[in-house]
Amino acid sequence: MKGLIRNYIDLLTVDKLNEFGLKNDIHLNNDELIFLLEFIKKNWEGILIDENKYLNVLSENINKDELKKIKELFLYYKNRYKGYLF
Repeated sequence: MKGLIRNYIDLLTVDKLNEFGLKNDIHLNNDELIFLLEFIKKNWEGILIDENKYLNVLSENINKDELKKIKELFLYYKNRYKGYLF
């Protein structure tokens, strides 16, 4: 499963990230999108293990209201696919 996630993240772009966000009522500006994309590409494995470790960094760079939505969406998918992640 890690290989699939890695491949998906390698192909992820700002536009795809923005599209996914908008479909989930998450509205980020371009700087936030770029930051989030780079952050995900560099830290995705660690985020899957312990997302709380990274919340401070995200809270410094992403609007508080949108970050709450991102966290809720992340937890939804993490719980939904937890049997496949590790």
